[in-house]
Amino acid sequence: MSPYISTPKETLRIIEENDIKLKKNFGQNFLVDTNIARKIIDLANIKKDIILEVGCGIGNLTELLVKKSDKVICIELDYNLSRVFKKIFSSYIGNKIILLEGDALGFNYSEIEKRYRVNKLVSNLPYKIAAPLILKIFLESEILDDGYVTIQKDIAERILAKPKTKDYNAFTVKANILADYNIEFTVPRNCFIPKPNVDSAVVKITKNIKLNAKKINSFFDFVDACFANRRKKLVNSLKNNSSISEHNIALLINFLKKMGKNKNIRGEELTIKEYIYLYENLISYL
Repeated sequence: MSPYISTPKETLRIIEENDIKLKKNFGQNFLVDTNIARKIIDLANIKKDIILEVGCGIGNLTELLVKKSDKVICIELDYNLSRVFKKIFSSYIGNKIILLEGDALGFNYSEIEKRYRVNKLVSNLPYKIAAPLILKIFLESEILDDGYVTIQKDIAERILAKPKTKDYNAFTVKANILADYNIEFTVPRNCFIPKPNVDSAVVKITKNIKLNAKKINSFFDFVDACFANRRKKLVNSLKNNSSISEHNIALLINFLKKMGKNKNIRGEELTIKEYIYLYENLISYL
């Protein structure tokens, strides 16, 4: 029986035999703990699902996904990794595995979803793009309603951060407009090759859009403007945004008063529900 790719010895053998040069700027870190990989698969509760796996690498997670799912749609940017991946999974490619080569941030996930009927995300996401990628996938998808992703622990903490804390920012608000999140368990950094500088976390994502889908991009722009100058008052941050008039600033102050908030409040002090309230009341004026 062949050893699992997700063991340190097998991963290192594949890297060395194929002369793979890992690129730090791609956020390439291979999971080399088969028990953790199995735990992720069990958590995902895969039953006749069509899985989206972003950053498949050499297949450390794919080898388990392909046995449980109907099909795995894999995305990989690095040509050298894709070359090795196709060699390892040659008997599955084009059938149970579809490999899409390119930048994960450059794909249209609505199109991928419609073409392949993807309904679940299970991935060890590339660290460098995990935050914007989560937003992009759950903003563009319609069928895909849950995900199980391994990301840097600090990104997971930012997603679940509370107002008035240093981790609470525009990304926190935007991520929570699209879905609900739960940290299922942490993964020590020594479970990866190469070893990253931080531990990771496996996060369950359940899609739950809390705003009219047609308004989300506009809402995201509003939130970015509110956090544009973190140390400044919310009102002053928005004053620096040329698309918001003095009249609208006056309206904003009035709505803040109705919420029982002082006009000197900063962006990181408002809850997600309060951001929705402000936006919904201001949208006709923006």
